[in-house]
Amino acid sequence: MYRYRDFPPSYLIFDKMKNKNLFLILAVILIISVILFYNFFNRSPEETMSPEEAIEQVQDNIIVDEPPVRIEGGKVLGIKNEKKEWLIEADTVSIAEDRQNTLFEDIKQMIIYKNEEPNLTISADTSIANMQNKDMELNGNVVISNENGDSLRGEKVFWHSEEQRLSSNDKVELKVDDHYIVAGGLSTNMDMTQIELTNRVTVTMKL
Repeated sequence: MYRYRDFPPSYLIFDKMKNKNLFLILAVILIISVILFYNFFNRSPEETMSPEEAIEQVQDNIIVDEPPVRIEGGKVLGIKNEKKEWLIEADTVSIAEDRQNTLFEDIKQMIIYKNEEPNLTISADTSIANMQNKDMELNGNVVISNENGDSLRGEKVFWHSEEQRLSSNDKVELKVDDHYIVAGGLSTNMDMTQIELTNRVTVTMKL
């Protein structure tokens, strides 16, 4: 038979329960900290890159590494939201290992559509397109023109699909209406009616 003094005092039981709960809380905090630490240091570099930087890095990978698929002569149609966004016809079409990015070389024809109708005609030496988000980088002797006779020239121009705009951080030349513009960079909508210019802008107006 147990005597009263053989049972542990109630405050000892309470302390043991409190210590157990404290241990569980510390264990949960430690596990969460380890997960966050791992995710932070194992993030893909692409997650912190701008669309322009990401697409430039992909181009290096395609050129250095032999692509799994190379098509000699072909047309590729970019479809977004079940509508035509752009068409590229090139002598060489190289698909990257990630199956997401495609390099076009010796381009014969390039069109950007608006409401299913051709809106911009483009010529360039090469283009790399993200087949998922439909962004593009245009390189070498880039000339972009619309049906109004406006034109944009440069060595490197980006097409941003989501915003439906063109941009460049390099020297560009524009002919819009009777204005001839030279700038060190720009951002414009696809109709070239809302233009932002940067770095040593020169505007020549025809009177």
